Amino acid sequence: MSNQSERDALGELLYREFRAYTAALDEHGEDWAQAWPSHTWPPLTLLAALQGRFAVAREAAAAIGVKPSDAAIAEEHRVRQEYLALFPDGPPALSG
Repeated sequence: MSNQSERDALGELLYREFRAYTAALDEHGEDWAQAWPSHTWPPLTLLAALQGRFAVAREAAAAIGVKPSDAAIAEEHRVRQEYLALFPDGPPALSG
């Protein structure tokens, strides 16, 4: 049985690997929303490696009960992209 900190850590790992994978898809001119759940990449390529890392992170997270759907993963990424577009230099800081 896992505790909350383990679930949080593996959930964060899952989303970090997904962000790396989608960033590479964008860099390669792929539509990440269409490509990530279904495309298979040639072996020994960056996209295949990142897809594999994401798959392993997803399996590890699922093993302890963190099982977001494809739609939830895609929505989380969309929200993060919108946030980064609002604050390209990082989040605003309170000045004291």
